[in-house]
Amino acid sequence: MKFWRKEKSILYALHPEKIPASGARLTYTFGLGGIAVLASLVTLLTGVALTFYYVPTPTDAHASIILIQDVVSFGAVMRGLHYWGAQVMVVAVTLHLARVVFTGGYRPPREFNWLIGVALLVITLVWDFTGYVLRWDDGAYWAFLVGTNLLREIPAYGETIYRAIVGDAQIGANALLRFYGWHIFGLTAAGVFGIVYHLWRLRKDGGISRPVLDENETREFISRDELFFREFITSALISAALVFLTLIFPAPIGTAANLDAGVSDVRAPWIFLWVQNLLRVIPPLWAGIIAPMFVLALIIALPFLDRRGPGRAIWFARERWKPQAILVVIAIVLSALSVLEVWR
Repeated sequence: MKFWRKEKSILYALHPEKIPASGARLTYTFGLGGIAVLASLVTLLTGVALTFYYVPTPTDAHASIILIQDVVSFGAVMRGLHYWGAQVMVVAVTLHLARVVFTGGYRPPREFNWLIGVALLVITLVWDFTGYVLRWDDGAYWAFLVGTNLLREIPAYGETIYRAIVGDAQIGANALLRFYGWHIFGLTAAGVFGIVYHLWRLRKDGGISRPVLDENETREFISRDELFFREFITSALISAALVFLTLIFPAPIGTAANLDAGVSDVRAPWIFLWVQNLLRVIPPLWAGIIAPMFVLALIIALPFLDRRGPGRAIWFARERWKPQAILVVIAIVLSALSVLEVWR
């Protein structure tokens, strides 16, 4: 008796019967979308395991992580896979959106799915930040304090938004519990729904973008079996890489947060180092609110600067130079600010 039949497998059924070979080339997609989905799945499953031991209170949060790390069987492995899965997810989602820009994959009718992808990037970054806060070590606490206080800089409604998110007039037990709830329920639900809808919308819009053929050209296809096999091999390699990172580079954890001590040399999570650098030179409202919103608005607008013409599904097509140039400038500026912050 067979315990698994591919024709009855949910994963198998999610794949189209055949897809154009041009859209399945490794050098076209680099499998970044699939890697992001796999990393999110690893992060989700390991996160569920960690909830059995994590205690979301200021007095016990850090101690419960130490318990997971040093006492619980395979606890360090679970936490390492959770940590590295989250980092790979952030990198994969970011590079996936960049790939879409550099290949013109946002062209009609895919503009709406581009917006869903940008929303998933935002969810991923906030998801990562809330998970960072739950460590409740010195770095996490001060990043939490600075990050939430930026909300107070919003004119007119800043204090209201701050209290709604933090749950109190200052950082404490309510804030930690609220961020724990958002991390394991709110953002998880939004992320899972967004991923499923994003994949469904991709199928509805005709699959991965592909070059327009000339009249005399015929399109080559690969079967669902071939696509599934490629994804299986990629998943195995990425899973092995996550295990390797977990064993060689354990998930970091600092000393327990000391709310009475002053701020020492504390860095923001690596994804927000550029914001921390800006906070040193310009007012908090501009550095922590206006600048990130401006960058996000530029990214959202990219498809609407390039809606027609040649160059679809071609890497670095000259006809699509405007959105590509904008994205390169954004990447260079944010990377430079982050590197400068590391060197301080």
